[in-house]
Amino acid sequence: MGRRTINRRGDASRVEEQVVVVKRKAPSTPVRPAPTLREIQESLQSAILCRDDAILDLLLDNSRTTRSTLFGVYRNAYTGRLVDVLRHDYPFLREYIGDDYFADLARAFIAAHPSRTPNARWFGGEFPEFLARHEAASKLAELAHIEKAVADAFDSSDAPVLGLADLARVPSELWGRMIFRPHPSAALLRNVTNAFAIWKSLKDGNAPSQAAPLADPESVIIWRQGLVPMVRVMPYEEAMMWTEACRGARFDVLCELLAAFDAPEGAAARAAGYLQGWLTSELLTSAETQDLANITDRTPRREPV
Repeated sequence: MGRRTINRRGDASRVEEQVVVVKRKAPSTPVRPAPTLREIQESLQSAILCRDDAILDLLLDNSRTTRSTLFGVYRNAYTGRLVDVLRHDYPFLREYIGDDYFADLARAFIAAHPSRTPNARWFGGEFPEFLARHEAASKLAELAHIEKAVADAFDSSDAPVLGLADLARVPSELWGRMIFRPHPSAALLRNVTNAFAIWKSLKDGNAPSQAAPLADPESVIIWRQGLVPMVRVMPYEEAMMWTEACRGARFDVLCELLAAFDAPEGAAARAAGYLQGWLTSELLTSAETQDLANITDRTPRREPV
């Protein structure tokens, strides 16, 4: 700041005025504009999901600890909440391996698969595949697959249920041309370990056996009957017929498949027996002829969940 004096002289008197000139000091760094709400939200999300520390520039330390420690509360709480989501979705797996090991696997999954959905129900859908790729936990993947399939069956969309009375109205000459449609809740798993035996023991409150490979692969069918998810082992021949039926094979082709597999003279009866079991279990939603003309009643038989 400097001063200068200006003297003005007139005829009558002399007037002295002081003019103060202030020189403002330029700021050493330009002032950044305040971030918008969207920028703050994106920075917060990046800090939690990607461990980006840029948001720390917007925070202050307090008298007791640093801003990094303070923000760590949010990071840890977010991860902990997602671990709880996986605990809820895979309760038998958590019980089987213990909570500490389960939490370690869950945190590894969270780090590798950041949440991409606002609905927590769908966050852990890739957990079984993650376990299958995890060298130390790959033997647990099939148990997780069963738990996921049970949850998916419960939440699957509603569909009409095909029953015995529906097929009774079909002319006998059309039976060979029928194509069956599976209920959307149905999923067939092919296991190479004793995952189903472990799952059933845990479900029944019994001590499970150690995970071990099976001598032969085992097919497990999971679906929703009424409002209740159902799980059972499907014998090899039935599983073969089910797989081809889901691919759109006609009923006469399914009978020929069973005849080629075992005991041709009883193939039609075995096929009819499997079909009857599917109908009483509500595993099918419709039957159509090869030209896709619907020949069964498609009226839903239960209220939507």
